[in-house]
Amino acid sequence: MSEVFDLAIIGAGPGGYTAAIRASQLGARVVVVESLQLGGVCLNWGCIPTKTIIENLKTVKKAREIAAPGIENTVTLERLFQRKDTVINNLRKGLETLFKTHKISLVSGSAQVQDANTIVVQDNKSPDKRLFEAKNIIIATGSRPVVLPVLKTDGRYIINSDQIFNLAKLPVSVLIVGGGAIGCEFAQIFLDLGVQVHLVELTSQILPEADEEIAKLLAVGMSRNGIKIYTGVSVSDVSKEQDGITVTFSNKEKITVDLVVTVVGRQANIDNLGLEQAGIAVERGRIKVNQRLETTVKNIYAIGDCVNGPMLAHKASYDAVIAVENIIGREKQEADYTALPKCIFSAPEIGMVGQREQEAKSAGAVKIGKFPFAALGKAQAAGDTRGFVKIVAQAETGKIIGGHIIGPQATELINQVALAMANKMTTKQFAQAVFAHPTMSEAVKEAMDDVDGLAISIGKKR
Repeated sequence: MSEVFDLAIIGAGPGGYTAAIRASQLGARVVVVESLQLGGVCLNWGCIPTKTIIENLKTVKKAREIAAPGIENTVTLERLFQRKDTVINNLRKGLETLFKTHKISLVSGSAQVQDANTIVVQDNKSPDKRLFEAKNIIIATGSRPVVLPVLKTDGRYIINSDQIFNLAKLPVSVLIVGGGAIGCEFAQIFLDLGVQVHLVELTSQILPEADEEIAKLLAVGMSRNGIKIYTGVSVSDVSKEQDGITVTFSNKEKITVDLVVTVVGRQANIDNLGLEQAGIAVERGRIKVNQRLETTVKNIYAIGDCVNGPMLAHKASYDAVIAVENIIGREKQEADYTALPKCIFSAPEIGMVGQREQEAKSAGAVKIGKFPFAALGKAQAAGDTRGFVKIVAQAETGKIIGGHIIGPQATELINQVALAMANKMTTKQFAQAVFAHPTMSEAVKEAMDDVDGLAISIGKKR
């Protein structure tokens, strides 16, 4: 006998749980099916655990710099992981409470789509299968690390980003394969823990999606801090030796390390969902949807990592609201990722949104505003003056079309630019606001003013 709901959601990550809560707020009866843990990769293995460790290491590092009395000079992996687990458990309990408050049914199991209004769930706790009927279905199954044939993970010597928190002890040396956002974050974590770090990236620069100037600045800083960076090469062979893992690059160079961590991208979790039998189209490894996030089957929607667009937790949450509003809300909505910010929790942090300087210039006339943190009072007071804010605007209208920040609190500051872009603001409109002094946010305002050569705290534009 089937159980009947207004909405069935497959996956309980940021996309799934956001969709469930919003649908419940709008009066729907909701069931969510999750095969692993409530909160998905973001809460349990990705965003939250990595940022917990990064922030804790940052605090210890700052305390050492100012020689605060009573600060320990060593940080153990065990204590970091304990802190990480505490944060995860607290947040998961919070989600469980929200589910109970909103009367959302949570089922532990693996789901398959049977048709436009039915899913079949293999219960994790029993051999039984359960049938759920729903007026609408949302697929929010997230993603998993890509596995390269030459770098098959064994959980001990070669691991992926999801396995990194299973480490029993720190290696002496590590090779991070993949110089994107996750690779750069893990490189910084290992460096701060005293590990010798190597980082290899296939393209000509680390952070291939970042502004070229920002990527270069980060690479210089990482190299100065002791991270060995290899660009424009790939891993062609890996062999286990008595003294470690010997890795051969495509240029024939060899290095030997204790651990290899692969972070070369992620792929959508769309296997074994019954998509083909349900008639749901797949395109380039992801579920095909329109701008309303509808699949090719009426009443079935898909969101987050399993559809086109950046694989980001906040993108999944954004998708979730769009899908639910289209299912239950009064106004139909379309997904628009123009003002979707991206953050990298490197040292220094990086935030970016919209068009990069290079691509904007190739598409038409633009104006660039730039302001260095070295000229900012709050950055001087904080003892962190690395980096700058860069604003890209249309030359004729002054409309903000891109923002790129490297420096202190960049991952927070970029949201100001994203908000301005979402509201189609010009640099002059943004700069009319009064910003408190002394704050890091003043750097964003000054960069906006600099688009027209009007920044107060730096020299006149030539």
